[in-house]
Amino acid sequence: MDIELKSPHKIKLIHETLLLRHRVEFEIDRPIQAWQWMNQTRSVPEQHDWVRPEVRDAWERCLDDYHLPLGHYANWDDYPIIAAPVEQANPATHIKELIKHLSNNFHTALQDAGMMMVLTTADGRLLYALGEQKLPNTFMTQMHLAGSVWSESVLGNNGIGTTAILKKPVAFQGMEHFLNVLHPFTTVGYPLLNEAGELIAIIGLISDYQESMNSLFAFLHLICVLVNTNLPLAQNTAAQERVLEKIHFNPAKKIPLPLNNSEISTELDALIKKAVKLQHYKVPILITGESGVGKDHFVRLLREAGPRKDAPLIAINCASIPRDLIESELFGYESGSFTGAKSSGKLGKFMLADKGILFLDEIGDMSFDLQSTLLRVLETSEFMPVGGNKSIHVDVQVVAATNVKLLEAVEAGRFRRDLYYRLNGAQIHLLPLRDRPDKKSIIHHILQREMNTIADDGRLQISPEVISLIEQHPWPGNIRQLINVIRSTFYTASGSVINLQDLPIDFVAEIQQFNLGNTHFVNPRIDESVSMSLTDWEFYGIKTTLKNCGGNISLAAKKLGVTRTTLYKKMERFGLNREGVVTCGLKNA
Repeated sequence: MDIELKSPHKIKLIHETLLLRHRVEFEIDRPIQAWQWMNQTRSVPEQHDWVRPEVRDAWERCLDDYHLPLGHYANWDDYPIIAAPVEQANPATHIKELIKHLSNNFHTALQDAGMMMVLTTADGRLLYALGEQKLPNTFMTQMHLAGSVWSESVLGNNGIGTTAILKKPVAFQGMEHFLNVLHPFTTVGYPLLNEAGELIAIIGLISDYQESMNSLFAFLHLICVLVNTNLPLAQNTAAQERVLEKIHFNPAKKIPLPLNNSEISTELDALIKKAVKLQHYKVPILITGESGVGKDHFVRLLREAGPRKDAPLIAINCASIPRDLIESELFGYESGSFTGAKSSGKLGKFMLADKGILFLDEIGDMSFDLQSTLLRVLETSEFMPVGGNKSIHVDVQVVAATNVKLLEAVEAGRFRRDLYYRLNGAQIHLLPLRDRPDKKSIIHHILQREMNTIADDGRLQISPEVISLIEQHPWPGNIRQLINVIRSTFYTASGSVINLQDLPIDFVAEIQQFNLGNTHFVNPRIDESVSMSLTDWEFYGIKTTLKNCGGNISLAAKKLGVTRTTLYKKMERFGLNREGVVTCGLKNA
């Protein structure tokens, strides 16, 4: 039974969950190196491409706000898992009963996938758990108990605790977690809001790190069931019973990915048609282009248009596979192959991609050890699982992508020449956004899509000056940067009309750097004929945001679109305290 969704918060959260799946599946970067750096220095690395912004911000809270110890707590027997009993008046208790009614519909799915689902209060206290209770350590057994605390201030960043802070869907994988006790897992959280947009409960999933993508897919299934029942029904027992009689849990329907509209250049269509023809003959495809041009999106379009559209698309981020997990990740393992292995064994990426597409993202950053291993399998289409004694043959279409000039890497000895020619059966180059003939159409398409998502009532508008700047900008970060700037601007806008003052600080700095027109940024409280320098505008923006956020540095940094470290440096330069009060004069940059 489908019930009309009346709350815009639910619609928005479903969309954010789909975006979350895309980010986690294709864009998780180098958390291992970042965590090791943090473990040694007790500071979050400045390199912005090491981890996602959500991870970096959460780690800064764990270090600066909660002062959590890195690694395990000294004595887990003293870990404060039990909190005060949740009062019956708590709105989450009504949802608990609703989920209990629904549990028969998805209990088997959770068990088969080896996952645990939890329901917590808005502050992260566990009310109910369902599913796998044999996740591989005693700590998770403790966290399965009613009353256990999943809050970020106690457990570090995790899908449940961080969702309580951000009030949006959140996922963390492996070493993206601050505490290494959570490194074996993927944790995801989904906020449940009432009609007023207030957080009333959190649903989370915890799974084995190696089953991360399955966790997200199952998570979406569960959300579809819960959201379609409409949360207000959880307050009404009679209505619950009527609805529950008609609800059946079916596999979630495939959600179509948004394709380019008719105004966008046919050049991309031509590239896709070329790649589809190559698929029929299993010719390896190498996709090149700058970071952020949409190589992962192109692969998904390729799959949808090609002969393997009904088969799996399995993505591997070649830069992030730990060296000691290379073989088990790619080829799987047999039962009892090593300490900690699942008793049932595990399928590797190659086996999961059988009859489908194996997407090797960031192939240029693959370790040299893995290159030789990969070459052998690509040449024979056969592999042997760890601990196995029989080779397995697979039918896989290989698509690789890189923003690295591979021939230069070959000449420098960083990439195997034979692997390069094995992967480069045909090369497809994606132009940067600034060079695409359909640049304006793409920008308008994304602007409209994001506006429809954030303000589907049509009340949000964009001033002509902002549109002009966005069209002129060279976008060095390409489509990914464009989307991030648009979302940041829309979510933090001060009114219903997006003006120059609503643009993120780093974007404004780029505008000044590229000298786009003769744009002047003005203080909205003074006469618009009086222009301000970039420094003046930046000072005003930081001062106002700090004041509006009541000294909350994390919130202010989020609204400004910068890291906490950057904000602290700006505050020191401008002589501002946490409340936005000037305490000393401007320092030289």
